[in-house]
Amino acid sequence: MTLGSFSLARLTAAIPAKPRHFHTVTLIAAVVAAIATFATTAVPLPAWAMFLGWVGYSLGAQTRRDGIANLASFLLGLSLGVGTGLVIKLLTPLLGDTAAPFAVFGDVILVLSLRNLPRINNPLAYFLGLISFFASAQAPSGSLLAMLAAAGVIGALGAELSRLLQSRLLPAA
Repeated sequence: MTLGSFSLARLTAAIPAKPRHFHTVTLIAAVVAAIATFATTAVPLPAWAMFLGWVGYSLGAQTRRDGIANLASFLLGLSLGVGTGLVIKLLTPLLGDTAAPFAVFGDVILVLSLRNLPRINNPLAYFLGLISFFASAQAPSGSLLAMLAAAGVIGALGAELSRLLQSRLLPAA
């Protein structure tokens, strides 16, 4: 399934499955996702944040190096989200309800400007980091940043493990 340059195969570690391998690829992704979810909730961390890290890692990643660069973009986006939460908190007494739109305007300019960086240049991964912060609906703090980052890293590890297992268990094309 593709939507523009986005493909569902990329979410399952970017391993294109031949029809006879469809179920193997699916089963590997499902087992790894279940294990990652168990590990995340056992800690306890939010499973939804783990999945955002998984998707952020996988966005357009064809190699481990691409995935790590995407994870860095995700984590920087998460940090930017926490910083934006602090800016909104500081500006709200002065600007009222317009504080959030002004802060988001600055975020979008910054994130889209970062797409020219050499490796950590995936705006979608940055935005997933921002989404992770705002979806938590919690006040910005270092502990929130650490919690969401840890969940995202578990998701990224799950995505890489899925990619690795799929590539090793499936015969070379």
